[in-house]
Amino acid sequence: MRVKFLLTILFTVTMFNLTSAQCTTGNCYDGNGSYMFENGDLYNGQWKKGEMFGYGVYEFANGDVYKGAWKAGQMEGRGTYTYANGDKYIGEWKEGKMNGRGHFHWSLPGDLMTNAKYEGFFKDGVPKNIEVKETGAPSAQPER
Repeated sequence: MRVKFLLTILFTVTMFNLTSAQCTTGNCYDGNGSYMFENGDLYNGQWKKGEMFGYGVYEFANGDVYKGAWKAGQMEGRGTYTYANGDKYIGEWKEGKMNGRGHFHWSLPGDLMTNAKYEGFFKDGVPKNIEVKETGAPSAQPER
């Protein structure tokens, strides 16, 4: 009776996982494949032992996109993270966080649109020793 109960639980959990998130194309264990997650996120890239590994593109359901290196299922190495609002980080990653040299580009809203860029080192997602640069000239519509 106990074995039957455990098998029923195992079957239910397995079926839920198969129907809620799945490999849509290719080989999502060892090779190249696309995987749709339950929350709507999509990963297309290389896999090793069932984990994102090598190069891949991760599209978040909220519109953010990461393109770059992966290791053990986490962003690791060089990559570009583009936020849905257009902000962008280009640089090094370690264990899923910005780590090492990087550039963070963003636009400041207002009467004038200014493009700015942080350049420097990041540690566990936090900027360290940063230099701020303006990368684009402000633009405005002339008054009529």
